[in-house]
Amino acid sequence: MSSRLPRWQVVALLLLTAWLYASILTRLFLQWVGPSSDPNFQHGIFVPLFALFVLWQDRKKLGTVASSPSWVGLALVVSSLLTLVLGVLGAENFLSRVSLLILLAGLIILFRGWTFFRAVLFPWAFLILMIPIPNLIIQQVTFPLQLLASKLATGMLELVGVPVLRQGNMIVLAAMPLDVAEACSGIRSLLTLVTLAIIYGYLMETRIWVRVLLACCALPIAVVANSFRVFGTGMLVQYWDPDKAEGFFHTFEGWLIFVVALVMLFAVHRLISLIWKSGSPAAPRATASEENQSENTLHIKAGAPRFGIAAVLMLATAVGLQAHSRSEYFPPRASLSSLPSQIDGWTGLDQTIDQQTLDILGPGEYLVRDYENTSQPQPPINLYIAYFPTQKAGDTIHSPNHCLPGAGWVPTSRTIIQLTRPDGSSFPVNQYVVSKAGDRQLVLYWFQAHGRAVASEYWAKYYLVADAIRLNRSDGGLIRLMSPMYRGETPEAAQARILQLGSQFFPLLDSYIPR
Repeated sequence: MSSRLPRWQVVALLLLTAWLYASILTRLFLQWVGPSSDPNFQHGIFVPLFALFVLWQDRKKLGTVASSPSWVGLALVVSSLLTLVLGVLGAENFLSRVSLLILLAGLIILFRGWTFFRAVLFPWAFLILMIPIPNLIIQQVTFPLQLLASKLATGMLELVGVPVLRQGNMIVLAAMPLDVAEACSGIRSLLTLVTLAIIYGYLMETRIWVRVLLACCALPIAVVANSFRVFGTGMLVQYWDPDKAEGFFHTFEGWLIFVVALVMLFAVHRLISLIWKSGSPAAPRATASEENQSENTLHIKAGAPRFGIAAVLMLATAVGLQAHSRSEYFPPRASLSSLPSQIDGWTGLDQTIDQQTLDILGPGEYLVRDYENTSQPQPPINLYIAYFPTQKAGDTIHSPNHCLPGAGWVPTSRTIIQLTRPDGSSFPVNQYVVSKAGDRQLVLYWFQAHGRAVASEYWAKYYLVADAIRLNRSDGGLIRLMSPMYRGETPEAAQARILQLGSQFFPLLDSYIPR
């Protein structure tokens, strides 16, 4: 008995899916190609196009796959809708976007069965590459890539006799220092090259293990190619013109190195083909009917109400989300610039943040201020506050855990301590001792939102999702206090000195980072 869906039911499911994900897919498309697109994921536009091409290419083979619907797909549909609700209400774009893939898998299994899903597994799995990775994970990946690129580039510059000093991801040349920023970490070329390697492997190779190997080779190829880009920039700065580190030459160098990376990928494939000749065709797979006989799943008949159940669940979710599509609440607060610059003998001087750093930090409000005590000579205390009125667009606060090492500060000790407020309550704070070129600094920082202070960026993310659902708010901030340490000074002594100023701010913070 045929269990193919009538055409009107297919159209109805597509319309319901479009209703559920219209705003989500629109924002995703703009993140690929919009005026403020994410350079790390501009390749995403090609991912669904290639997936559709694969389905069209396999259309005849898919038409011969026998349907064997399974109720397991309904569980996936329910899971996808719950994930969608959590992502939308919890201001987590990644969850809401991934829920679309789970929904597609659930509908395929519910109406066509596991055999058909295995037949479309590759184009379905390939779609994950169109979804931008959460910033919290990107920050964890880009910094090691920045350090690796700076290390390899420094080694190559030393090999050709260029005097160079590396401090974190800063490469200091005689002409000028080079900052291996996030844009130069290689994450852009890595993600794009992995996507192209998978496409190339699918089109040009039939052996599965070779396809997997080509995709894996994209990682070292991207790292090496990006290191050559930094090396080339260093050579331009040293022997030509420091201005060539930016602008047209920097952009052109990036495209040139990416082309070199593609050539390296093709060369790897050619080498594999020369060493391991393509063998005889693989043994034919079992027919769909034979595979269905071995499946041990609960099947449903063509006339079962699976369409009605799926449609009702999707419709109810769409209506529910529409009913709760209230505007995000932005509580009243004072501007960070109005924070007192004169506090109990301490005088503050605001520092400016360059545009490149602001682009990396994202659309928030920032305060960088150095406080000095004029009554008793001691090292200045740097106060840094970052506040995001909303994080629903996917922007998150950058942790000093990544930024400080990137500036050349190496952590020598790190722990979580408890600080006490004037009212007697305590909260967790990260305490870092960092060093660079023999100098030491003590760093205290924590994340604060809605009257809650946490030390972990992961707990901060959890509370962001929970509070977005509960309070319809996604605002939050980061507070960091940092000061040079005396020679031989203990972290406890430096902390007590910093808190002479820092404790003065605790009662004031709720006016700038509202409860």
